[in-house]
Amino acid sequence: MTRKYTKAEAIGIVVRCAQTYKQELDGKNLLFICTDKHKKTIPIELSFYGNNYLHLTGLKAPKSENGDIAVELFANDFYQKCLDHKLSQTDFDFAEDGTTHMKLDVLPTVISENLQAKMIGNYDSIKPRLYTEKVAGSTNACIGFVLDQDMQQYVPNTVVKEDIRELTAKTLRVIAVYRKDLTAPIYEELTYKAKKIDFSTIDFPERFGYLKLQTT
Repeated sequence: MTRKYTKAEAIGIVVRCAQTYKQELDGKNLLFICTDKHKKTIPIELSFYGNNYLHLTGLKAPKSENGDIAVELFANDFYQKCLDHKLSQTDFDFAEDGTTHMKLDVLPTVISENLQAKMIGNYDSIKPRLYTEKVAGSTNACIGFVLDQDMQQYVPNTVVKEDIRELTAKTLRVIAVYRKDLTAPIYEELTYKAKKIDFSTIDFPERFGYLKLQTT
């Protein structure tokens, strides 16, 4: 059961998670090496920017007196206020549908160097509850991603407190996760490696073949 958070509690959560997001994800690419049921290896790259963070919290810009969304609270401003420990209760509202509380429940879990993701898949559009395209996560929580058309990169746009198997028609198993700076030419850091897999038998995609030695 999802608890109901006060604004003070929400500030505590999003400010702490912003520090982790800054350290582990902001300005980074994650590369997921995945396998399907036929043992085919599939690479999926995800990108993270500071202005993505607001969307993961479920918090909304406050409405002005005439009902319009206040233009002062842009995603970058929100993120910076979190990093500076200056976010106040007047800077945001909860979503009216109650989803903010569910996101806050799992946000500390998914904001990490590998998103705690054991599976990834395309969002099942038959379930039109979310606007997202790819979902990465576990049986408890997921992060959704959309393709940024300008940058041609998948960026995070939501957090969901749900079993990934209920959100995707089929999932890929995540067997390894690598991380690099957005501007770095190659991946050099391994942040997750599945257990009980003989990586010497895995055919890495040609583009990322150099990672096989690092993994084995």
